[in-house]
Amino acid sequence: MIPLPSLSESIGPVAAGLDAHTHEERVNWMRGLGKKELVALWKLTEGRPVAVAELHGAEGEVVIHEGQNSLPAFSTFQKRVVARGGVVQGYNHQSMSWLVGPGHFLVKEADAPFPGAHFSYLSVAETVPPEFPALQPNDKGLSTLVYAHMIDYLRRISPHAVIGAAYKKGKASGDYFMLVRA
Repeated sequence: MIPLPSLSESIGPVAAGLDAHTHEERVNWMRGLGKKELVALWKLTEGRPVAVAELHGAEGEVVIHEGQNSLPAFSTFQKRVVARGGVVQGYNHQSMSWLVGPGHFLVKEADAPFPGAHFSYLSVAETVPPEFPALQPNDKGLSTLVYAHMIDYLRRISPHAVIGAAYKKGKASGDYFMLVRA
């Protein structure tokens, strides 16, 4: 059994519970989490940075991270990440992409305000692999409302899972998400 983050005093029992289950079970558990639990996960993981290398596979291999966010609608998505030519990049695969765009991002590492890997929507790669949607700027059209001026900071839950917090223009947006990879 995977305990609820809000009922846990540390990340240990949650991480151990996730490790003891299959990928499908981890994803199903994550899909049941609302904002309260995602916020609790963020708090429990303080001081647990994620390395960029943990988010991608071999050169050219697209890694799919199943995602759940704290938004009231359209809360399930995927972040698809690839390392190619010395750049680690990705995009958001979700049902509203036709309207708000794919939200291309670069995966970078920083020391502050949260150490470790983060998804930066401030700029995009020069090219994308053939299986990615065409490049679109994050600061044009309806993409501006969702992705412009945003950085998603990450913390490790377990080897298969991370928690993220969205920041816009350097300020916490109050939106959180969890990712699970196989």
